[in-house]
Amino acid sequence: MKRILLNTTVVLAVMATAMITRAAMGTLSGPFAYRNLQIFLIQGDARLDEHQYATLAEALEKGFVVIKETGNVQELSVENLSKATTVFLNAGDIIKGGRQDRTVRDDLILPPQSGEVPLAAFCVEHGRWTQRGRENPAAFSANTKSLSSKKQKMAARYGLSQSEVWSGVAEEQNRLNENVSRLAGRRVETRDAASASSLQLTLENKDLEAVRKAYLDRLNPILDGKNDVLGFAYAINGEINSAEVYGNKQLFRALWPKLLDAAVTEAIAESKEGGQFQSVEPTALKSFFETALSGSVKERQVWKTTRVKVYTTPATVLFETLDLEAGGAWIHKSFINKGTETVVVPLDRDASQYQQQLRPPSVR
Repeated sequence: MKRILLNTTVVLAVMATAMITRAAMGTLSGPFAYRNLQIFLIQGDARLDEHQYATLAEALEKGFVVIKETGNVQELSVENLSKATTVFLNAGDIIKGGRQDRTVRDDLILPPQSGEVPLAAFCVEHGRWTQRGRENPAAFSANTKSLSSKKQKMAARYGLSQSEVWSGVAEEQNRLNENVSRLAGRRVETRDAASASSLQLTLENKDLEAVRKAYLDRLNPILDGKNDVLGFAYAINGEINSAEVYGNKQLFRALWPKLLDAAVTEAIAESKEGGQFQSVEPTALKSFFETALSGSVKERQVWKTTRVKVYTTPATVLFETLDLEAGGAWIHKSFINKGTETVVVPLDRDASQYQQQLRPPSVR
């Protein structure tokens, strides 16, 4: 098993007085591989281990977080009713119910007794705007899944495009139909009759779950006996995909089953019959992290507790979430390998019609 030192941040201000500390470092271990999926664990020291966070899934299950419809497809309201528990909403979390299933656009740190807070969201179910079955059309009941394709994540967090989110959902459903059918040895339809456009219901499909189980049985235990894991990076078909790193090890462990489930689902959707690929070397991952950290930076304020920095290069995007109630220390870094960007260039002098295309995606 190879281990390699990597730099996971540049300079970090963690004190309210803006004192500068040493850069956070981590080590890679792995790869842990099954079929077309390779996983590397990221191990090291976490800066926010003294803080306690509940996941959205835990909070909804225990009933102390309420998420409601507002009549706006891209904005919900969320409230933490507990007296002592801080809740961490992970970007890409899918919330089930309401008038349409949604995904959370940005990470959000929700303190105890928060009051109602605006929650930016995108729809991951196209067309429905009424009650589904016995679900409450005014509120959301559960969070068991998260976005499971790079296109969906980029559309929701970077491009901020509802149409591209829907396109990503439809593409993944088509690929899952094809690959789950091939792996199951019979025709499988992963779209659910209750709502064919619902990503959540597709991800709950029993045939998909049976294929996913083989991956999960092999990869779920890789954290066993390791107490210093902060996150993981993964590659599909020999190509680096993404990495998720957290400033709190218990938070990462609580999110791990859902994060792994999403990575496995993406690997199934991208699997190729008889596909051959080379293993990703740790040195390539080190270069991926270094490139992402070198990007130009823009910031957006999510709420009074949460700020997101977006680092972009032609090949990568990095979302760095700061907990403003913990001195501005980072709680989550999400690295995505964009791959090669298509750049539109004017070929005539009068090319005003190209100007909109030439503008980079907004990261407001």
